[in-house]
Amino acid sequence: VLSAGTWANNAELIRDAVVPLGYLRPEWLTLDPTYGRGRFWTLWQPDDLIACDLDPSRSDLGPLDFRELHDVWSGPTFDAVVFDPPYKLNGTSTGKGAAASDQDYGVAQPATWQERHALILAGITSCTRVLRPGGMLLVKCQDQVCSGKVRWQTRIFADHAESLGHRLVNGGRHNAADVI
Repeated sequence: VLSAGTWANNAELIRDAVVPLGYLRPEWLTLDPTYGRGRFWTLWQPDDLIACDLDPSRSDLGPLDFRELHDVWSGPTFDAVVFDPPYKLNGTSTGKGAAASDQDYGVAQPATWQERHALILAGITSCTRVLRPGGMLLVKCQDQVCSGKVRWQTRIFADHAESLGHRLVNGGRHNAADVI
């Protein structure tokens, strides 16, 4: 598990930690089912990256819901899947302050924390279906306070991934913006 606190952005985290530790390799067929604007990949990119998104202008394959990857790939295809789901627990957006970036991060539509968790758990399951045995699943998330209670998202999502046969790499669980 890597904490993003040391790096200024996700691109630096990928280049300076994830790749040198061997969690991603240039020759791996890698899927990013939540590509967005590709911010992860501005400083380093695998040789064969498949980028997908609900927004067809941000996707190599047209609009693709990360919960339905099996509609495109019928089985284990990828050496690595990098999953950056909409993990921000924000309720109804005002569009101002911290909420000004909600559209960019896929959380502009109001959702309960339970709905957001169900979405992400389904995404982890979907990503697992298209990952080759021994492949690397990286999930970006962070723990948050919502409705006056800490939601230990890193633990919830890591536990789900483990229930699907994954194992945590590099220890701990409660670090912000963890990578599994």
